[in-house]
Amino acid sequence: MSRTPSADRPAAWILKSEPDVFGIDHLMKAKDKCTLWDGVRNYQARNNLVAMQVGDKGYFYHSSCDLIGIAGEVRIAAVAVPDESQFDSQSEYFDAKSTREKPRWFSPKVQGVRKYNGVLPREVLAKTALVKSQLFTHSRLSVIPLTAAEERIVEKLLVSGKLR
Repeated sequence: MSRTPSADRPAAWILKSEPDVFGIDHLMKAKDKCTLWDGVRNYQARNNLVAMQVGDKGYFYHSSCDLIGIAGEVRIAAVAVPDESQFDSQSEYFDAKSTREKPRWFSPKVQGVRKYNGVLPREVLAKTALVKSQLFTHSRLSVIPLTAAEERIVEKLLVSGKLR
């Protein structure tokens, strides 16, 4: 199912992860190329995860690595459900203040669409109007909405041979 972004809805999302922890290769090898996007413990990122709708497009962004940038495309396969790791006292993502009746953290299901034949580097993205986007103004945020104009910039860069 696909949807059309409106003025009040993001056109796409950037989902950041460290490739040595969980990268695009991990996602593409997962059963049905799907996983819950769990372990996020930032309220703004959580709100973005909850706002995602089935069919939304996303870009898998590798962070904290030698080649930082967009490594692939994903889609939202299911809306966010309570993140089970918040209830597991053995998990690094355990939250003692979260209850099943009032969960604080949520995880949508993300499906890998494709891995790019390289990475669209952060420094290339920074040379465009994206430098004013949340990708750069909220650099610690792990889940970022993109406007339609920002998504067009990414798409243009992807087809222009800027992958490394």
